[in-house]
Amino acid sequence: MASYRVALTGGAGAGKSAAAQVFAECGAVVVDADQIAHELMEPGQAASDAIIAAFGHDIADSEGRILRPTLRERVFADSVARKTLEGILHPPIHELMRRRSEGARPYAVLVIPLLAETGRPAYVDRVLVLETDPATQRRRLRERGLGADTIERLLAIQATPARRRALADDILVNDGSLDSLVDGVRALHARYLRRAQTS
Repeated sequence: MASYRVALTGGAGAGKSAAAQVFAECGAVVVDADQIAHELMEPGQAASDAIIAAFGHDIADSEGRILRPTLRERVFADSVARKTLEGILHPPIHELMRRRSEGARPYAVLVIPLLAETGRPAYVDRVLVLETDPATQRRRLRERGLGADTIERLLAIQATPARRRALADDILVNDGSLDSLVDGVRALHARYLRRAQTS
């Protein structure tokens, strides 16, 4: 059974998780790529085994659980390592996102942080980009406990705002309050409901 699918993306600190929560409260089915990545990196999963094989056993603890901060540092420092990790994770992530959103009613929101970096999936009907100004973005990342060097390295490997805009069907600016974000998401929800009903 087909489903209307909206991909939600944006840079780090743009507010994707908060927006996804509002979409869920409105009744949309939310499928999150990061959550799936966490599942795939659990001990015993094929992707977890492949990551350990590619990066070495020092990337995991004694129970075989991948040390995500260690892995993050490794891929921040090495673009080849980052491509290797993406090659392991992205195909199963997209397959699970497609399957879990199949038949979703009234529509599905797929949270895909690296959509601009990896390209628009064929199964996505619409792309929503969340934008925020650089100062707000950095403040939000500091509030998550990230240090200044980590923030700058994270932002440096992400797609530019212009690249994300080039993929966007809709853009929601999230520089203000949570109430403002809620209002914006609710307006988009009403629009997506209409599109889903007529698709």
